[in-house]
Amino acid sequence: MHQFQLVSPLGRNFSLHVDANYESLTGASPWFTSAGVDGDPIVSLSGASGIRDKRSELSLGTRYYLINGSIGANIGYSEEDDYRATYFGASGERHFNQESTTVSLSFSHSMDDIFPTDAALFNRVRNEDKRSTSVVVAISQVIDQRSTFQLALSLTEQSGFLSDPYKLRDIRPEDKTQIALTNSYRRFFVNANAALHVNYRFYHDDFGISSHTLDMAWFQNIGQSLQLVPTLRYYSQSAADFFTNIDDFLKPISEYQSSDYRLSAFGAVSGDLSLIADLGVWTATLTAERYVANENYASYAVSQPSTALVRYNRISLGFDDSF
Repeated sequence: MHQFQLVSPLGRNFSLHVDANYESLTGASPWFTSAGVDGDPIVSLSGASGIRDKRSELSLGTRYYLINGSIGANIGYSEEDDYRATYFGASGERHFNQESTTVSLSFSHSMDDIFPTDAALFNRVRNEDKRSTSVVVAISQVIDQRSTFQLALSLTEQSGFLSDPYKLRDIRPEDKTQIALTNSYRRFFVNANAALHVNYRFYHDDFGISSHTLDMAWFQNIGQSLQLVPTLRYYSQSAADFFTNIDDFLKPISEYQSSDYRLSAFGAVSGDLSLIADLGVWTATLTAERYVANENYASYAVSQPSTALVRYNRISLGFDDSF
């Protein structure tokens, strides 16, 4: 995966934002689940090289800075071998109480087209579309010289084709409403020369999924040019109302069902360690992460555990340049 971001001032009050991404992947994907001889679910995959895909994305944005706030807008385009998205958004923020309180509002809309590459071979849908609209309201408060708190509420409405076209039997409602409440706390400890970041997020949608996310990070300054950042994250969600860990091909296609592990009840624990080095005009960030999902980690009841939960190790390296 390759990422590029440019933020540059334009005159006294404007700024330009350019984001570009390119990634490629190959691998297998869960196709359907069936019952084994012991009745336990067995996952059938699309094949070791069933997925070969690449994605390119470009986003352009600008922001105008006022005396007591700012307003901005962006537009973007993303394309894959089987997916295309065009999106735009706008946002604004206003400072109060001698800039100790900030209220912000943002809006975004995405128009997506789905066209599976092997539609003719496997009798999949040829072309479908979906739409997504989001609104976020947030308030940030400076508590004292060393700590801040933010509360954000987001509402997202999706409509259109929300099923997975690459699964043998995956039928989901064509409308989904999502709501999320996020809390963020930041505190700097002078004696330790370090900062604590704590975030909690509650999420619910009308598929029946509720989730909790808690993460904590410690930003430890080492001298003038190094920073060590360990992070821990816990996630847990309930299952969608129509999730099944064994596909029922006798059920009418008018009834909702999906064996997608992302709709199952499960929990996940992850941790990463980042080393950030200030190299003058350049900043380098090296991160190593371990992620493990398991139904035994869930805080919700698990009636049908998924056999396709993932675990992975990830290493990334990034560079930022200021000029």
